[in-house]
Amino acid sequence: MGELTVTAVGTDRPGIVAGLTEALLPLGANLHDCRAALLRGSFAMVMAVQVPDEIDRAAATEALAPTATRLGLELWVGDASGEEHLPDGERCVVSVYGADHPGIVHAVSATLADQGVNIVDLSSRVVGDPPVYVLGIEAVLPAGLTVDAVRSSLEPVARSQQVELHVEREADEVL
Repeated sequence: MGELTVTAVGTDRPGIVAGLTEALLPLGANLHDCRAALLRGSFAMVMAVQVPDEIDRAAATEALAPTATRLGLELWVGDASGEEHLPDGERCVVSVYGADHPGIVHAVSATLADQGVNIVDLSSRVVGDPPVYVLGIEAVLPAGLTVDAVRSSLEPVARSQQVELHVEREADEVL
């Protein structure tokens, strides 16, 4: 068995998930992992799909293309490694809250990248009245870097961006 990664992006409408997964069935494909999100009317989906050895990227694309076209989706199919790659290291959750303005995500993510921190999940949105920008990041720290060091490096960013910041070990996060 092989594994492919399938992404589909387009204007949201009912039936996208059903249509794409139905198109995979005749291939003998098995959906292993999937993430999907709706953002301001645009729907994006990423799937890790196990397929029989004779099914390659071209065959999967050919099977999915009519459904993608009918649903108005942009489609990409690529080879996957066959196993989930989860970076080793301590995990932390970074939460940012404040007045919405350009540059918040860049400032936080650039500081993390400079330290070799790998962002494995990120979500953001504006909520409430008055509006508050909320950013949540799950990250994996490189060997030798501590959560306290990450917090210290992000504190000046929070001050310059005029936002509130919390950095916690993943196990310590309280929902």
